[in-house]
Amino acid sequence: MRNRWLAAASATVLVLAACGGGGTATVAPVATGTPGASGASPTEAPPTEAPPTEAPTTEASASPADESPGGESPDVSGPATSSGPVEGFDCGAGSGDLTLSGFSAGGVEEGILRGVLDSFEATCPGYTVSFEVIAGEYGPVMLTRLGSGDAPDLFYVQQGYSQDWIQQGVLQPLDDRISATSFDMSAFYPGYLAPFQQEAQTFGVPKDSSVLGMQTNDEMLADAGVDIPTTVEELQTAAQVLKESGVDTPMCFASEYARAGAFLHAYGGGMLTEDATAELIDSPESREALDWILQMHQDGLAQNPPQMGVDWCGQALGEERVAIAFEGNWVGPAMSTTYPDIAYTVSPIPTGAEEATLSFTAAYAFSPDSPNPDGSWALLSFMTSQEGMQQWTNGGLVLPSRSDVEVQEPTLQLYAPFAEFAHPGEGLLPGWSQIQDAFNGALRNAADGNGTTDDIVNATLPAIQAALGG
Repeated sequence: MRNRWLAAASATVLVLAACGGGGTATVAPVATGTPGASGASPTEAPPTEAPPTEAPTTEASASPADESPGGESPDVSGPATSSGPVEGFDCGAGSGDLTLSGFSAGGVEEGILRGVLDSFEATCPGYTVSFEVIAGEYGPVMLTRLGSGDAPDLFYVQQGYSQDWIQQGVLQPLDDRISATSFDMSAFYPGYLAPFQQEAQTFGVPKDSSVLGMQTNDEMLADAGVDIPTTVEELQTAAQVLKESGVDTPMCFASEYARAGAFLHAYGGGMLTEDATAELIDSPESREALDWILQMHQDGLAQNPPQMGVDWCGQALGEERVAIAFEGNWVGPAMSTTYPDIAYTVSPIPTGAEEATLSFTAAYAFSPDSPNPDGSWALLSFMTSQEGMQQWTNGGLVLPSRSDVEVQEPTLQLYAPFAEFAHPGEGLLPGWSQIQDAFNGALRNAADGNGTTDDIVNATLPAIQAALGG
């Protein structure tokens, strides 16, 4: 089955960068260094030299956030702090030198990662691990290596193309290993795990996560006498009051499924049914959400970044061009470093028929051609164990994909509860890139006044049907 990668690779789009609610909380951002691309990345992000953690790429720039900036190997001078060995972890009987391959965005992330790898080596002294940064376009480079039999022991798999890689046969099914070692999968949030499962089998384990929320400018809302909205109806009213008070564009709406999809789910719709076996974009709930999004544009209550002349909604929020944005936890480092004087509050996506948001992640996986499958599993299961993930997320760059891992970084704590009602934001089935491209293009046209909800649905349906039929 792995031979099918040759045909699929030529059709694979370059790396898809792509990413329970508590109450609201005001963010006093604390600079945490320049985080790297650790989790998932939806498709819109700030064009920074070192992008925020799993911040998506911009509509104007296709530079993936999950690769080394400029295609160069990043500085690896970040601190490496090991927590020491983990008592009781089953290393198995294997040994050897292992290579973990992935993308990176700087020395801070790699220093934290090195600390976790050192802890693995202390726990399983029969192994040594080196981290290999894949410079350039991570997805195509790694897919080529996997197809030619040049597989590392363990590697990252982005959510956006995970289903394609599963279908192409380049990922090893993990269920036998999971059962044999009694590895507990129950703690993983379903929305983070689903993109790495197909036909009741698991092919990757999510390493961490990012999740969408709502960010509101404290001063702009206070000046307009507006409370933080908790429902879609309250959000629309708040935007109207803000506009009447002199805010030209109250809200920033990125014209892509990786943001708009949160509102489709809030209305009770989505792109696909929960089991990903049928389309949902043509449902009354999805259409109602799209009608509402387009109405916000038509009423001048929302614009997308290109319409405002900015690269992403985080920039619009930081420059106070809008009072309300819908981004993920990756916005924190950008705000704290570039716009440190802007006070803002993080809240859940306003509810419609239900609470909803979108989640993004990447997984650890290994190839059927792994040179040391016992070592690959030992390292994977350590990195995604409760103890290993706790060490990794203690670095303060990303959220955990497990419910039993405590979030310690203050800004990330604000987003952590949203995982309880998060839906996968991309990579829902093989052929996702074509579905996403069709939806995003039609939504952008409609937001510019050159289309309707019918046009968005009619553009997206053929891509969904082709993917389901394939």
